[in-house]
Amino acid sequence: MLTEIALFLVVLVLLLLLRNKDPPGLPPGPIRWPIIGSFFFLRRLEDYLAIRDKFGDVVRLGVGGCNFVLIHSYKLAREAFSKYEVTDRPPWKVIEHLGDGKPGIIGRNGEGWLQSRRFHLRNLRDLGMGKSYLADAIHHEAKLMVEDVRHYTDKPTPFPQSISVAVLNVIWQLVASRRYDLHDEQILELLALIKEFQQQVKFLIFPDFFPWLNYLPDKLLRVLFKYDMREKRTARAKAFVKEFIEDHKRNLDPSNPRDVIDNYLIELDRQNSDSDSDVFSEEDLIRDIFDLFVAGFDTTATTIRWACLYLAAYPEVQKKLQKEIDDVVGRDTLPTLLHRPRLPYVEATLHETLRLAPLTISGAPHLCTADTQLDGYHIPKGSVLCAVICAIHHDTRYWEQPEKFFPERFIDESGNFSAPKEGFIPFSVGRRSCLGEALARMELFLFAAALLQNFSFAPPEGREIDLEPLDTPGMVLPKEQDIIITSRT
Repeated sequence: MLTEIALFLVVLVLLLLLRNKDPPGLPPGPIRWPIIGSFFFLRRLEDYLAIRDKFGDVVRLGVGGCNFVLIHSYKLAREAFSKYEVTDRPPWKVIEHLGDGKPGIIGRNGEGWLQSRRFHLRNLRDLGMGKSYLADAIHHEAKLMVEDVRHYTDKPTPFPQSISVAVLNVIWQLVASRRYDLHDEQILELLALIKEFQQQVKFLIFPDFFPWLNYLPDKLLRVLFKYDMREKRTARAKAFVKEFIEDHKRNLDPSNPRDVIDNYLIELDRQNSDSDSDVFSEEDLIRDIFDLFVAGFDTTATTIRWACLYLAAYPEVQKKLQKEIDDVVGRDTLPTLLHRPRLPYVEATLHETLRLAPLTISGAPHLCTADTQLDGYHIPKGSVLCAVICAIHHDTRYWEQPEKFFPERFIDESGNFSAPKEGFIPFSVGRRSCLGEALARMELFLFAAALLQNFSFAPPEGREIDLEPLDTPGMVLPKEQDIIITSRT
């Protein structure tokens, strides 16, 4: 009897392996084991680099019911993500931050996404994104942030929350004409909501990859994937945002819109009077605002933390950067956008940080909605394409000694900052590149320059800075650790 059972299991495994074998014309890739696939062998940057070295620039692998195509080439990522048929996001529940069955602007598809992106991009630009007059608001937040950070000097401390709140305040002012005290409990609660989502994403993503899990008993699902916690977080986030929308509705002046919410409500009223238009809704506004918060603040705040950690680990780079700030700006005033062209090493250091520590390993996923071709391979409809940003940023075709933290690679022979033209995509590329890239770059420069002008960062005595990312699937987040902040004034 045992022999028959063993034989049956062997035959079953062989059948499953044959079923998972790629037909001709598809990209190469590792073996896809029954049920678990091959994706979970990829956790660290080294795993992705090993896959690239073995199989090439385009790699196909699978997990559960999903077929993935990993792109390790800058040029192929640009080509793929410029295709109309590779514009959509996959219909994953994990992308639906507010958990009510519909995504925000990050996960939305079709005409609704296109109109929402155009609307938000136009309004963010009109409200100052990428323009010098928004720098005044950032400058004010940077000043308050510096004053607060002084309370954490000369002792081992985690990164002060005020750094994140200062960045988030800029988004709030664009979206809702509101800023918060750096220690306001309400804004700290929003930060906690975002952090909770990052910590729980590893649980939330399983039912998307393994749809059969959804047939488990509801009580078991709620325990395994923490649905109760997600629903509570959803209710808190929606109530938080809805309060601002209701206040804007009471005080709306259509002839004098103040921010994104005002402009959205005006557009919503216009579309409600047009029976043929139903793209915008108040529920969409709530989801879009939360997406703008998560994407708009998290990239910048996390990159600032990474920059401080790298400079703490490389004190010679920190000294060189601070000398440049002292020579150009001095100590009496904070750096401004007018100083930016004369601070090439600051720019180079921030770009090197973005190269080594982009927010995500492989960027946001793209769904292939029709059969297509890439690098001579057939990409079937339904495939999920991801540009492996970390691998592209470690591509020796563009970067010499890519594992090294070396800001000088962004400085040309004349000593000027030289922006990379290829091999660098921290904000993704193509039709769905980051909506707030211009704002993120402005904030990153002004906040980081203000911090490094006023403080030095170092590891606590007897310790080293840990530059290994937190073990969070798909993310490149710094580990929580103490640092020593020393005032330079």
